[in-house]
Amino acid sequence: MKTLSELAALTVKAALLSIIPDVSLAIAATSDDLFDSYFANVLDGPPCFARTYDETQLKDHPARRVREIEINLSKTNSDGTPNSPDRFQVGFALMLTAAPDWVGQTASCKTEDANFQCYLEGDGGMFSLTPQKDGALRLETGDEGITLDGGDKEVDLSGKEPDDRVFDLVPSKAECQSAAAFFEGGND
Repeated sequence: MKTLSELAALTVKAALLSIIPDVSLAIAATSDDLFDSYFANVLDGPPCFARTYDETQLKDHPARRVREIEINLSKTNSDGTPNSPDRFQVGFALMLTAAPDWVGQTASCKTEDANFQCYLEGDGGMFSLTPQKDGALRLETGDEGITLDGGDKEVDLSGKEPDDRVFDLVPSKAECQSAAAFFEGGND
């Protein structure tokens, strides 16, 4: 016959073992919830996050090369499969302070535990998107920076310069509409 302390220990072990599957389900649900919160169910229409720096902000940070930056969810992946937390594509575009044209390309992303990891096509490098307050996303380039191929020009953000390494993007439509109009107009 088991003692009371042995029975208590078995009860605790059984309780712990019974919640382990629930923990893994909670982690999976969290990834799905994170994706749904930022990319599946925000604003009306395709989700867009952007940042535009005004003249005062640019004057306060003279080393900053990026004037406008935006990411927007593609309707489907390039192979036609639907977006999902473990595989989705975003359009990534930026406008430099020295030029009036947008430069952009596609990035493939996946949901991690608490953020999104994205890889620009054509070995353009990686960046992360980390949720912030009020539905914003912090875009941070990888240590090696990123490169966007704009057809006749290439834009490199080194990953070393703080002014062009971290961007706080907020839900928006104007920047995405501006970039879309530029690219759809055949100006890329």
